[in-house]
Amino acid sequence: MRTDMNAPHAPFHIPSPDDGGGDAIGMLGMLQFADSFFPSGATSFSWGLESLKLDGKVGGAEQVFELLCSHIEQRWAGFDRPLMQAARTAWSQRGAAALAEATELDRLCEAMNLVRGWRDASRRLGFTQLRVHADLGLGIAQVYLDQVRAAGLPGHLPVVQGLVWGAYGLSASGCDAMAASGLCTTVVGAALRMGLIGHTEGQRLLARTRPLIARVIDTTPPSTDELWNGAPALDIAAMRHEPRNARLFAN
Repeated sequence: MRTDMNAPHAPFHIPSPDDGGGDAIGMLGMLQFADSFFPSGATSFSWGLESLKLDGKVGGAEQVFELLCSHIEQRWAGFDRPLMQAARTAWSQRGAAALAEATELDRLCEAMNLVRGWRDASRRLGFTQLRVHADLGLGIAQVYLDQVRAAGLPGHLPVVQGLVWGAYGLSASGCDAMAASGLCTTVVGAALRMGLIGHTEGQRLLARTRPLIARVIDTTPPSTDELWNGAPALDIAAMRHEPRNARLFAN
């Protein structure tokens, strides 16, 4: 890896185990990309929490925990996760030739994301991921970013995650853990900013989600022909959030 980081767009990559370091290299990469310090843009979103708070449906830690479980078990597990893993598998099997498949997955995600708040968030976060990783020197991120800009592709987050993280050589389980924990961290961060919980309680909530995330990751993701979303309450919360005049978060 080049060390001259003063050069614009200096190449950046996670070395493979063959470069030395073994599994620790991949783990360090996952810690970097999943850290809240990484400029993913996720802090602009509450994933329905703000709307539920304003409607009086969420008022404390237990309700926040229920929201986290609903997102992971009833939405992410059947929708975002299979799209991400399909994009990652396509890259691992075909490399750059997987771009055509990623494009189809992207359009499928757009077609099946029926709530505008979820669609807009997924597009914005996917675009941010592409831009940041392109700036870090990841070639496939720049190529797909150019296609998103030129061809009007939506660039949805789970597809981008699978493509980009797959290009870094990260494992399937590692990608699952990063995506699921990142979603939970975003929601907990929103709960902190809205005064629903304190910092220590936020850490307790994240710890409580680990067994559920582990159970989901331990199962085989559904195929992209079997995508599902079983969280209508979250969809309604996102739709109710759209017309509100005073909003702290984008969804």
